Amino acid sequence: MSQKYLIRIAELERLLSEQAEALRQKDQQLSLVEETEAFLRSALTRAEEKIEEDEREIEHLRAQIEKLRRMLFGTRSEKLRREVELAEALLKQREQDSDRYSGREDDPQVPRQLRQSRHRRPLPAHLPREIHRLEPEESCCPECGGELDYLGEVSAEQLELVSSALKVIRTERVKKACTKC
Repeated sequence: MSQKYLIRIAELERLLSEQAEALRQKDQQLSLVEETEAFLRSALTRAEEKIEEDEREIEHLRAQIEKLRRMLFGTRSEKLRREVELAEALLKQREQDSDRYSGREDDPQVPRQLRQSRHRRPLPAHLPREIHRLEPEESCCPECGGELDYLGEVSAEQLELVSSALKVIRTERVKKACTKC
């Protein structure tokens, strides 16, 4: 073979080894990114679990404080007063931890109940329900005159005291949309 071809082959081998090295480095970077992503996902999951645990603990402590307050105002015991103060301090600490994990910031001038609304619990299923169904005023599309198709509904429940009995009034607003336009 001629000298020219040998030089060309050596040059191509050098380029091939450089590309192989670059590819190996990219693979290392990719595996590092994947490991980092997995670590961050697990850290996020742990943080979310911690927030949920703190939320449950906060609710438990609130119930315990309320029970102790009822006992305190009923019997005026010094021991109960100390337990209430300890429970309130623990509740405040848990709320601060929960806020720190979830990124919420509280304004100390506003009562906590107004600052952060936690989850609204659904009304108990055993209560009798009265359903008011609100149909849309128009049965056809105002744009093209086509028939409106059922999309779903939005429900809102309201608790009402009726002659010493509770019942749930459920209002359902039907949503429809034109499929032609």
